[in-house]
Amino acid sequence: MFNLQLSKKIITIVGLIWLFFPCLTSSNNDAINYGENYKNNSETNINSDTKVKIDWFLKSFYNNLDLKMPETQKKIDYIYYLYKKVNSIKNSLKSNSKMTNNQKEIFYYIENSLEQRISYLQLEIEEEKKALEEKNKHIKTPLKVKSLYYTSYAGGNSKKINSLYNLAKNTEINSVTIDIKDVSGYVSFQLNNKDFDKIKPISNNRIKDIESLIKTLHEKNIYVIGRIVVFKDKLLASNRPDLAIKWTDRKTVWNDYSGNKYMDPYSKEVWDYNANIATAAYKIGFDEINFDYVRFPSDGKISSTYYPFANKILRNNPKWGKIMVIDKFSNYFTKKIRKENPNIVLSADVFGLVTRIDLLQIGQNLESFLMNFDYVGPMVYPSHYGRKFLGYSPADNYPYEIILDAFKNSKIKVQNLNKEIELAKIENRKIKLNYAISSDLDVNSIEKIKLSKIRPWLQGFTCTRCPGATEYNRYKFRRQIQAVNDYNLDSWWVWNSGSRYHYNWFNK
Repeated sequence: MFNLQLSKKIITIVGLIWLFFPCLTSSNNDAINYGENYKNNSETNINSDTKVKIDWFLKSFYNNLDLKMPETQKKIDYIYYLYKKVNSIKNSLKSNSKMTNNQKEIFYYIENSLEQRISYLQLEIEEEKKALEEKNKHIKTPLKVKSLYYTSYAGGNSKKINSLYNLAKNTEINSVTIDIKDVSGYVSFQLNNKDFDKIKPISNNRIKDIESLIKTLHEKNIYVIGRIVVFKDKLLASNRPDLAIKWTDRKTVWNDYSGNKYMDPYSKEVWDYNANIATAAYKIGFDEINFDYVRFPSDGKISSTYYPFANKILRNNPKWGKIMVIDKFSNYFTKKIRKENPNIVLSADVFGLVTRIDLLQIGQNLESFLMNFDYVGPMVYPSHYGRKFLGYSPADNYPYEIILDAFKNSKIKVQNLNKEIELAKIENRKIKLNYAISSDLDVNSIEKIKLSKIRPWLQGFTCTRCPGATEYNRYKFRRQIQAVNDYNLDSWWVWNSGSRYHYNWFNK
């Protein structure tokens, strides 16, 4: 009778293992405290291999209390609790009767099951540790991002970096945007080639120790954005001409008036290469990844181009094809990056005129960018608008009016887009980017778009080639910010191609 009762208890323990181990979140006080008590419990009778594993867990767990893993702690403590119960029954059997072969098999099965769960938890501890370490590498996006553009030269120059530290300490500046890959195609620092597929990044090593730099920036509460130039890539076009835009002879790599070369925006190999750079940079510690030149070429003999990958879609859709290509890229690209890095922040830059109209020649549509990226940066530099834009001549002398118009039109586009999203959900159809084409995005994955997703690039330089333009000073610079503020927004980038900034332009 006694053996039968014990066997039932054993079976109950087996049932507990299978019932509780999928979640193992017991709040039993014995379970919660057992892990600590185990260390001083010399009477616990466990086979040596299992004890080694438990000892390893104790050492690992108590040496990593700072990782704060409550769920894992409960699971570990519950294992100790089950061991205590199992061994209590096992010792009772030994002291009161001779164990049958069947009972020995049951105990063997229980111990092996517990050991297997320990192995699972070992992996779980490592995963949680990895996730927490990655989380600690990044700063949360500030509510008000005020970021300066830094070239790779500036990023590797101690004098420039010290200037940034002083600006962040004494002014409103709280972020820096550093080139990861610029228009040359070179990466600014060394990356591990094991993280890449067919295309390997080539570094100019201008920033010698990027991890140390980011760590110091974070210590000073500076939000670090990394800029990647996507399709304008002279180096890759030279090394992989098969992926580049060609002249109409379909052999020679095309170039614009300045000799710049572009990759075919519909090449998935190019997409994956840039996505891998973004992932590698994020793992190093960049808080946000910004993408520039997400577009087709804007100047040069555009009529003499041939696209080895985009040719078919452009031929079938001569008017809207380029916007379709960039939309498909944005959809695929952001999904791929976020799949591996769920918490990553992604932004992209667009021409300032995109706030008013679709730019068919370069393939940019504001609505598509807003739905695919976390933030969109219209480059609303007043100097980049036509001399008589909105009747202002030159536009560069009217920074407030130019940027106010950009936000007025952006607000209208955002409002209309949100109406379209809601209607598409009701009608269970794709979201229309305009009257002619629709997005490939899943309509149910899109939430209401906020105007705050727009973070403009402001002009931080004097335009020396603009006839009639006056020198840029604090007043003209602050007029740009006033236009942003008048739409209840307070985030922006500042562009100066040489990373030369005037201290007195920024508020304290």
